[in-house]
Amino acid sequence: MARTFLLALICTLTLTASAQPTWRFHLAFEDGTGARDTIWMVYDITATTGTFPYPGPNVDTLLGEGPVMVNDGLFHVFLTNALGDTTRTNAYPYSVYPSFDGTIIDAIHWIPPMTISWDTALFHASYLPYAQGSFGVAFMDGIAFSQFDTGLGFGQFNMLTNDSVTIDFLSDYLFQIPVIFGPSDDTRILETSAVNGGLHIWPNPVHDKVWIAPSYGTMKAISICDIAGRLIFHQDNLMSSELINTSALSPGHYFIHTITTQNHIENGTFEKIP
Repeated sequence: MARTFLLALICTLTLTASAQPTWRFHLAFEDGTGARDTIWMVYDITATTGTFPYPGPNVDTLLGEGPVMVNDGLFHVFLTNALGDTTRTNAYPYSVYPSFDGTIIDAIHWIPPMTISWDTALFHASYLPYAQGSFGVAFMDGIAFSQFDTGLGFGQFNMLTNDSVTIDFLSDYLFQIPVIFGPSDDTRILETSAVNGGLHIWPNPVHDKVWIAPSYGTMKAISICDIAGRLIFHQDNLMSSELINTSALSPGHYFIHTITTQNHIENGTFEKIP
């Protein structure tokens, strides 16, 4: 009996020592009034994804994915859980680590400037299930980040080499923000451009109207900026392709940023000619 107990204790201690720790990553938001809120992204061996069979069990309330109310007129940042309820936490199983395309953050009742901060040390936690023990890429994506050059591309803010960013620019279009993690720069296949067969832009150069269509899925939103980063055009709830009237634009080059209903990101450029 004593030997059986001892073996059981050894097995328990071994499993405890080798169990995958929960990885909790937070993004802290503070708006111009000093109001604060926080978003959490969690990896855990118990986390679930999807909604089949409906409704779950795919909302991991023990990991914080339960619904929260955000309609009280105060500043809030929020996500949606697997059932479409507002939440402040998205939990993922380690089986999807380290790549997802993944957490879409929104906000209400905020006043610019907005400061977003995070702990870069968490990208290098020794227990992460990746050969190098760290993420190879982590970025926020959005037209409001086009004023920064962090080495990833237009509108992509590199979170690995920075621990905060302050936005007082294109304030109406800061949100929604996709947050994307991955093992290496190969994750950037999520973003394609017109020059490599991604976003379809025709004609280009353009005189008065330009037709824009994604190479993947259906567009959810489109934004157009000039080379100074000023927002020229923004529209939500689009069709699978969109015809944009450019007749009022000055000649020059313009940037296009699109997000599809599948949260696929495609960027491109076009030239307006007289």
